[in-house]
Amino acid sequence: MLSRFPLVLLAIPGALGAGFVGNKACAPCHAAIYRSYTRTPMAQSSGKVEAQDMKESFDRAEFRDDRGAYLYKVAPDYRFEFTQQGAKEPIAGLRALTYFIGSGAAARTFLISDSGFLFESPATYYRQSASWKASPGFESFDYPYLTRPVVPSCLQCHASGIQATPGTLNGYATTPFLENGVSCERCHGAGGDHIAAYAARRTTLVQRGAKMLNPAKLAPGVRDSICAQCHLSGEVRVAKTGKENGALTPGWLLADNLTVFVRAGSPSMLRVTSHVENLAQSACKRGSGDKMWCGTCHDPHTTPVPAEKAAYFRGKCLSCHQTQDCHAAQQARLANGDNCTACHMPRGPANDIQHVVFTDHSIRRKPASSSETPASSSELVPYASYTATIRDLALAYAVTALRDHNEVDRERAFQLLKQAAELRVADAQALAYLAEFYRDAKDDAHAFPLYQQVWRMDRSQYAAAAALGAYQMQRGNLAEAIQLWREALALNPAMVLVRVNLAKALLRMGSPGEATAALEQALRLNPASAEVRAVLSQIPGPGR
Repeated sequence: MLSRFPLVLLAIPGALGAGFVGNKACAPCHAAIYRSYTRTPMAQSSGKVEAQDMKESFDRAEFRDDRGAYLYKVAPDYRFEFTQQGAKEPIAGLRALTYFIGSGAAARTFLISDSGFLFESPATYYRQSASWKASPGFESFDYPYLTRPVVPSCLQCHASGIQATPGTLNGYATTPFLENGVSCERCHGAGGDHIAAYAARRTTLVQRGAKMLNPAKLAPGVRDSICAQCHLSGEVRVAKTGKENGALTPGWLLADNLTVFVRAGSPSMLRVTSHVENLAQSACKRGSGDKMWCGTCHDPHTTPVPAEKAAYFRGKCLSCHQTQDCHAAQQARLANGDNCTACHMPRGPANDIQHVVFTDHSIRRKPASSSETPASSSELVPYASYTATIRDLALAYAVTALRDHNEVDRERAFQLLKQAAELRVADAQALAYLAEFYRDAKDDAHAFPLYQQVWRMDRSQYAAAAALGAYQMQRGNLAEAIQLWREALALNPAMVLVRVNLAKALLRMGSPGEATAALEQALRLNPASAEVRAVLSQIPGPGR
């Protein structure tokens, strides 16, 4: 049986490489900035769960999925429990929440560490309601979804010095990231040479690479790239060929690493990280050009306290505008306490997350209509000055087609992927998507040799190995299938149906013990899998 599984995600890992020293190395010379920055949301956007240091409330720590199939509870020691509802012999389980993602200013999502791999938990704490609810996108699952992989590109915008295991989808070293939150060096560059220069008592930092970057003094393109690496999401981001494992180096253009795609002719709705798109639409940005950037209004080293926030940002507005520029009703201004952002940057629900509100950075004269939504049939185009090859555009459509079940984009992707293959500009990743589309069309004559080519080109393409294993089992080549599936599972262990197929092949090879171990691991990953339980029940053994 050919099982469904995700292809390798378009990821940009965030390891900083040689010269990384960490925030504490900056503290002796920059003590005030260090103390201030450690209190900002960016600095607190990830970390290891230490119950004594956490700030979540547990008064409302129970929730259910949309269908009420499972009850979820989070205990004060950050253990996560799930129990099936209404069953005679209910399925239940317990997991430790090991790491958190998010500063807690709006929410915190928690991660499960399993044998060196990180998965997003179904539990998120939402500050606005002071309650635990399903993580974004988990509400509709009527079973404990414990295998959503935390890929490096996701972790990159919340942590620094990512220690990803090469070739795997979501495998990490024992310490998955070297620095909690966004480190100083993510914006200023690696500090090793800088520290060494001062340690040698050099009075001038003339040594190449020893001077730290000040983003505010960089050319507009590279300056804005530093913020855009996390705050420009677009519809989809595609890494350039050969740049899949390269994080942005401060001082370089983000466009050299990837292409950001948006829908043509559609408004940019507020996503969690699309503040750059929003700002670009504003009259303020259009009128100011390169003079205006994120740092015009935000000091990344400090966050104003709530009582001072309105006055702080009003001061930023008045650096360009006069009070008579505001044509809002006097009563409205008084009601908002002269809070410019309350009228022109209202907080509203983001387009791709629930329970949380975010600030609209398009700085509109009037609030945006809630009916404005991107047209899913619109073409994808590179954002701003970003450029794209046929391969880049084909991958962009492939991602949106599978992510959103978009049949229009599927056909676009299929045609572009075939063109890229004919022109010999398709890399292993593009060919893997093309093979999947052929397979879905039941065109095995094209799919099988493409998967073989992909696996020869790139042994990190676990989806190709998983598919080839299924083809080999259909042909009766059990030993080859078992080897391929084991290699695929070493890269992405959460493919439960692949483990089921592996167990079936092992049974046919006369290895019931190994088959049982594969199924028990599958059941741990997905305790509610009826297929796993059905196959496991057929194997003679104690209690079965």
